[in-house]
Amino acid sequence: MSKKRAFVRYSKQGKIVPGSLILTAGSFPQGSSTWNEVPADLCCDLTTLTYEVESSTINDVTVRLFCNGTQIHYFFTPSDSTTIGSLITILNNTFNVLGTFSNPSGNIIELVMSASIKRALCPSGTLTFDVVAD
Repeated sequence: MSKKRAFVRYSKQGKIVPGSLILTAGSFPQGSSTWNEVPADLCCDLTTLTYEVESSTINDVTVRLFCNGTQIHYFFTPSDSTTIGSLITILNNTFNVLGTFSNPSGNIIELVMSASIKRALCPSGTLTFDVVAD
């Protein structure tokens, strides 16, 4: 699977347009809006997010992102998980533009992402995520 790139759209006021995140393995988004690629440099300045799933058996795995408790974006795949291991594999194979998912223990999912991606998604405040069935 090719590495996906992330782009966000900026308003005329220079603010990120909520919900404008585009994931693509292809070319840069076209249009009259200002688009910038979200840097995915994972070598430094990392942010770690955690979430505990109720069950690792999930149909149509969906990752939802929240900034200060408000849903700002979601990512969907028609893949189903039956174990925490299969869930982590689906997350890393499908949503790798967000960062690296792991399972430190139990039903805990850890997402390590670059701080620049966190700031692009949630410039001021707390970024959180959950993993649910669609």
